[in-house]
Amino acid sequence: MYDSGKLKYFEYIPSRPSEGMILTRLGYRKTKTVLDEEYKKKLNRMINEGFLMCKTRGIFGRYAIIEKNDKYVKLENGLTFEGTGLAKLLNNSIEVVLMASTVRREITDKIHYEVENGNASFGVVLDAVASETADAALDWMVDYINNLIRREGKTLTKMRYSPGYGDLPLFNQKKIFDALGLEKLGLSITERYMLVPEKSVIAIAGIEGIE
Repeated sequence: MYDSGKLKYFEYIPSRPSEGMILTRLGYRKTKTVLDEEYKKKLNRMINEGFLMCKTRGIFGRYAIIEKNDKYVKLENGLTFEGTGLAKLLNNSIEVVLMASTVRREITDKIHYEVENGNASFGVVLDAVASETADAALDWMVDYINNLIRREGKTLTKMRYSPGYGDLPLFNQKKIFDALGLEKLGLSITERYMLVPEKSVIAIAGIEGIE
């Protein structure tokens, strides 16, 4: 990890989602899906191989809110986010955290390779592993940040908000991409504001006082 001013960058995040979350994403139901032992072993091998390729990284920045109402929030770095859903989430916040996590291109390249070469079942498993691992990395950062700010008598909002969700347009990904310098994570962003590798997540959370 290194700290560059307001930004904290993690070269490796030791997060690992539960197998249950991966199975759920794959469509398995705990009480309804029956897997024989041989297939369970094969599935576990595929999941573990996926984990080894993820090598998750992340970054976050902390910024004061200088202006807000029920329709927008403006930060000290000049960024403005318009959306009633986000404004409502940040209603009691005095600061925000902008964060992002990603898996390495190794696993996303492997997903495409397996699907294009007739092994779609392995590709689907890797896809589920990569998606859940990127989300788990954000959960890890949320816990890290909460431990950090708890000493100040503060806590993060229980929910986090991502561009493209609710009424917060996807183009806000570009704002956060630039603010956090996400090229440091090996990320790029398309003209349609999609992240590459696609198994990457951007989110916004508020910092509130503990009541």
